[in-house]
Amino acid sequence: MAEIFVLGTSTSVAPSSVRERLHVDLGEVYLGLEGLVGRSDLLLEAVPLSTCGRLEVYGVSERPTRAIRVLQDMVAARTGSTPAELETHTYVRQEDEAARHLFRVAAGLDSVVFGEAQILGQVQVAMERPETASVAGTLLTRLFQHALTAGKRVRAETEIGRGSASVVGAALKLLQAEMGSLAGRTAVVIGAGETGALIARLLRKEGIERLVVVNRTLERAEALAADLGGVAYDWRDVSELLANADLVVGAAGAAEDVVTAATLRPIAAAHPRVRHFLDLAHPRNFSPDLGEVAGVRMLDLAKVFERVAAAREARSAQVPRAKEIVDEEVERFAGWRRSRQAASVLRGIREQVMAIAESEANRRSRGLGAAEREDLQRFARSLARTLLHAPTVALRDADPASPEGQWLLRSASSLFGVPDDGDPDPSD
Repeated sequence: MAEIFVLGTSTSVAPSSVRERLHVDLGEVYLGLEGLVGRSDLLLEAVPLSTCGRLEVYGVSERPTRAIRVLQDMVAARTGSTPAELETHTYVRQEDEAARHLFRVAAGLDSVVFGEAQILGQVQVAMERPETASVAGTLLTRLFQHALTAGKRVRAETEIGRGSASVVGAALKLLQAEMGSLAGRTAVVIGAGETGALIARLLRKEGIERLVVVNRTLERAEALAADLGGVAYDWRDVSELLANADLVVGAAGAAEDVVTAATLRPIAAAHPRVRHFLDLAHPRNFSPDLGEVAGVRMLDLAKVFERVAAAREARSAQVPRAKEIVDEEVERFAGWRRSRQAASVLRGIREQVMAIAESEANRRSRGLGAAEREDLQRFARSLARTLLHAPTVALRDADPASPEGQWLLRSASSLFGVPDDGDPDPSD
């Protein structure tokens, strides 16, 4: 029977330094998964989920233990991590616990700040990426749909998301505490993706006078800058933009440091001023030694997470009800899977019995006239439906969650020789 699992790492099990070592570029993750999905003996479906604080792969496999090991080996090969490091700083969940984990993530219960606003959108984006279509299937698509429902219900039925709950929102408050008023300042935002766009909007709202957006794809930077009344520059122009910057925000997906101390030192010497660097990227955009340059004030995700820890306490009163909602949605998803199992067995039995009836009718009607052949085929179909009535009623009335219902499904599957894996019909 195919099982759901998740293999991942996040702020809950690994500090930022370890997560950086375990980080695999999302494009590489998709390439690796595309090479595995479709091997029916290993991985049937997969969906990666990547945020600033986590990297997870959800999978469906008939051999989940083996599939998890293969994915761990893939991470180890690409990151040079050791088995001990993977065991300590990653987690594995299977079946209902895998579903519960994703629903908690979507609800903001597994975030640094309870009820974080950004994460629900990131779960949705994971399913909407074009690459996902080549590796996801019916089961994980339904799982993520239920996760989004759980996340929306938690936000609608509790106050866990009241006020600023996103990491980006918390980062802005940290900036304001460090810099004071942002009015009249110049900010350079590196990266025009979801995080970059969000921080750029917040900075403009808080009074940043000159907003500069830098991105590898200039057209995307231009679109964001035009929307916010800023200016756009090419990725290659980063160094020259540092001279007049009061604030530089890193929010780009980059394999190597975008700004290093060696790059900044001559610029800082020629244009002395206090510069704040806020690194919201994972892996980081700014080298760790940047803080050694004169006039530089470094703020990173670790400092943001420290600041927002108090917000978790303020929202903790809403957690019990949020967990109840998550449990309700986990049971709904489990019920859907059980119903699909019963439907799969029923469909297999009906198809098999009707095929036998048709085959026997065709065999017995050789040499008969057209009218007699039709009468015999009609009789065979009627007899097959009559014989199917009792087992159909019994299977439909059985509770797939009960031991008796499970026994009946296994018995029917064994007696009629049909699988009971409950794999959903792709057309459903």
